[in-house]
Amino acid sequence: MKSILTVIAALLFTCSFAQNELGDLSDEFNDTSSLRQWRFFHQVENYPDKIDKISVGNGILNLQPKASGWYADNQAPFLFKMVTGNFDVRARIRVKGEATDLPSVDWSLAGLMVRQPKRTTSANWIPRQENWLFITTGVADDISIPVMEMKTTSNSISNLKLRPAKAGWIELRIVHVDAAFVLMSRAEGEKWQIQERFYRPVMMGPLQVGLNAYSCWNAIPPPLKSDPKAFNETVATAKADLLLQVDYVRFSRPVANWKNALGNRYDERYQSILFYTPANLLTDYSISNEQVLALLGD
Repeated sequence: MKSILTVIAALLFTCSFAQNELGDLSDEFNDTSSLRQWRFFHQVENYPDKIDKISVGNGILNLQPKASGWYADNQAPFLFKMVTGNFDVRARIRVKGEATDLPSVDWSLAGLMVRQPKRTTSANWIPRQENWLFITTGVADDISIPVMEMKTTSNSISNLKLRPAKAGWIELRIVHVDAAFVLMSRAEGEKWQIQERFYRPVMMGPLQVGLNAYSCWNAIPPPLKSDPKAFNETVATAKADLLLQVDYVRFSRPVANWKNALGNRYDERYQSILFYTPANLLTDYSISNEQVLALLGD
């Protein structure tokens, strides 16, 4: 078996933004009209608008959600662009309260989300159809502690993980290669850290990729939270407090020759199996986070 240094050397590559076929999807928020290029989840599926305020100014997108939450079949604000195939999406964001460095109410987070489009709208909604994943930052139960939340939802069954974070500006990143989704973060002045690796073979696209935000989950009445149809069709009156500021969202294609890069780690005897590709090894923990980072680059 190759040494770790040999494997890492074989995996190194760079992403070129100069020759980036997804570049037109990127947004630096230098033009106030750029919001017209985004699609809004609530408009696409005909739900009430749970965005309290949204604007673009001085090169920054500002978004404040009303009380809401992405969990199971429950929905919250989400603006996105449609992406087909593999992608590398990055956003530089800050999550704060309207007048404080951190949100002042619990479960107030925002970040990058990838969602499988649904075949239903509010008119013909049926349960257990939500398939998505995200990486967000903000606060959870303790509003004094900044956290990262990584959540994956399959057929409306959600699983989440919380990890420590820093307040202030941070870069978030999701790399999608075949059935693999690698979720990363990078605080100001630091290197990329892998927060989670998800294997989601059914989420093959085209996919909704963009920004989500949610706040004040615990203050929403329990009867409403337990009835997702009513939850999604109702604008809760609980007082939310989250300001998402976005410096940019940038899209590119990951570039790599996966079979050659991973060498004998990939067993060609199984190549006829649906969803089995060299890229699936990105979610195999026999490949270390350090090796995956070397492959995905800066």
